[in-house]
Amino acid sequence: MAKRKPLINQKSPKDFLAEVITSLVDISPSNLKKLLDICESVEYDRNTQIIREGEISGYVYFVHKGIIRVYYHSTGQELIDWFAEEGTFIGNLYSHIMKKPGMDIYEAIEDVVLMRARYDDLERLFMENHELETAARKIIQRYYVIYVERVHHLKGLTADEKYRSFVKHYGSFVNRIPLKYVADYLGITSETLSRIRSKENKKIKKV
Repeated sequence: MAKRKPLINQKSPKDFLAEVITSLVDISPSNLKKLLDICESVEYDRNTQIIREGEISGYVYFVHKGIIRVYYHSTGQELIDWFAEEGTFIGNLYSHIMKKPGMDIYEAIEDVVLMRARYDDLERLFMENHELETAARKIIQRYYVIYVERVHHLKGLTADEKYRSFVKHYGSFVNRIPLKYVADYLGITSETLSRIRSKENKKIKKV
């Protein structure tokens, strides 16, 4: 699947959400409006936990501005699973489906602006409207593929290859993610990451 290009985000939260949805799936204007009508805009400060460990997620979110890290605790460590940048949907779907407290923590690493909708409201819409149900399924499938490409592709790679893969998938958002988080996500030390970045920057300068 071709890499999704970051969208230039200068629109209102609702307009940006509409732009992303229509870029992913075919949907009629009337059904798009029904979907947007159950969404609301919310803001969170940097370092705020949007979805906490041990809670059952009640919302699906869309990132209008900012970046979110998704991580969990294991053997006393914080393990970063992935990063959600602008134009991305987030929400602990597993927790919602199973009605079980989730392990993942969704935390803002910048001040963020999100659109959100209750899972219950979405499910009611999907039960009433086949086009919206189909559109949601296609969006979920697309983001699942993106998630697999980002996370599982890193396995078996060298440290240098991991960093190049990270840059490929996160593109222009890379420099907005603290280096400590990047190193933790890639499973390498901060020193190794600094060495790799220095080497990659030298290659760019030679081109």
